[in-house]
Amino acid sequence: MNQGRIQLQIDTSKEVRNRAKAVAYSQGISLTELVLKALTTVGDKELKALIEKDLEERASRGRPQQSKPKTTD
Repeated sequence: MNQGRIQLQIDTSKEVRNRAKAVAYSQGISLTELVLKALTTVGDKELKALIEKDLEERASRGRPQQSKPKTTD
């Protein structure tokens, strides 16, 4: 069952956002992944399990790869 994706907004300063993006980039992950990984440390086992499952199933960053059309020679 595909429940779809939703967006979660965080109200913060531009400086915090920019620093968080820099930290995420330095770790080779997206800002979303950084925030989700941080949420796994709050001590809730169910939340941690849900996030770990979500990260495993999550599509890769960036634009989805399009299949190349078949060429005939």
